[in-house]
Amino acid sequence: MSDDRLAFPPEHAPRMIFVFALDCMPEELPAWEPDGAGDDWPLPEALGLGGIAPEHVEVFPVARIADYGLARYLAEAHGMSAERVEDEAQALQDIAGLVVLVHGRAVAGRDGAFAPKPPARFIARVGEQPMLAGAVPPPSQRVTRGVIAGGSTSGDTPGFPWRGLGLGLVGLVLLAAYLWSLA
Repeated sequence: MSDDRLAFPPEHAPRMIFVFALDCMPEELPAWEPDGAGDDWPLPEALGLGGIAPEHVEVFPVARIADYGLARYLAEAHGMSAERVEDEAQALQDIAGLVVLVHGRAVAGRDGAFAPKPPARFIARVGEQPMLAGAVPPPSQRVTRGVIAGGSTSGDTPGFPWRGLGLGLVGLVLLAAYLWSLA
């Protein structure tokens, strides 16, 4: 495990998730869950943090997604790069007990790194594949000046289609008369 994998991401880094295992019994889950976390929440201290926003943390027993698999969960449910998750697949598969997923947004832009202490163990850092989108250059100044040619504003606008409306009304009256004669 290298220190750079535990380093906090820069402010505008691609999405990433830090995966930790908690060497605890599943019955201890309520104490570690972020729902209703207060000042006595033990997770920030176990991860070596001064504090962390609970909305960017998931804690659950790995057995909850055993059929789905943690690697697949990270790739499909969180949109992490399948290649990067595959690199960590064995380590993810070996987790037993409680899993902690810390989203990079929780620590993005901070200085420092995670410093996990027992019962927390660092497992992996996975991220999405950065996508490079082509940027459209701004138009030159010459293109943005002048008058757009085409079209006329001579006032020759078509009138209301009275003829079509009148013919349609006559057709409806004839159809009604025909149907009335059949009844």
